[in-house]
Amino acid sequence: MKKRLGLIIALFAVSLAFMAGVFWGWFQGTPYYALYQIGAALSKRQVERLLPFVDFQGMLNRQLAETLSLYLSKEGARAQQKGPSLKVGEIEVRLSPEADKVAADWVVRELRTYLKNKKNPTLPSSFALLAVGRITRKGDYALVTLSAEGERLRLGMKKEEGVWRVVELNAEDVQRLLKGYFRGKKG
Repeated sequence: MKKRLGLIIALFAVSLAFMAGVFWGWFQGTPYYALYQIGAALSKRQVERLLPFVDFQGMLNRQLAETLSLYLSKEGARAQQKGPSLKVGEIEVRLSPEADKVAADWVVRELRTYLKNKKNPTLPSSFALLAVGRITRKGDYALVTLSAEGERLRLGMKKEEGVWRVVELNAEDVQRLLKGYFRGKKG
């Protein structure tokens, strides 16, 4: 009887470990895992841990194209982003990959400086980020909405080479959050 009970407990433990392994393998392939890692990196002030999950260079490239497009549309020109370039009427403006890299390196440097200063706030925990996040997934793309205290930040994630990465931020949300942040800094 004792042997039988021991065998049942051993089988249960092995089954539990197997299911935990399967769950962990599945979890690592989801946008939730990337969001968890981003939160952990920010709360622990580890920029290097953040980098695999955020495409700073691609986001800056798109942000520049969107900004130019908004400016040009106000001037009456039609602009549309076509890969690494911006087409304005018949003219195609190529965005330099070197300029994108310099800008992305600058952003990472500024983030590193910010996180090194222990007086600057960060996220409370990666679980808090998961708690305020809502993910809508369609294939290899996910829309993530972070909502807390009446504020929201929408971001896009894409699965690239098996890793979910933030590839875009909603420009309106970022602009609103930055205005609120700087307004709070003045007062």
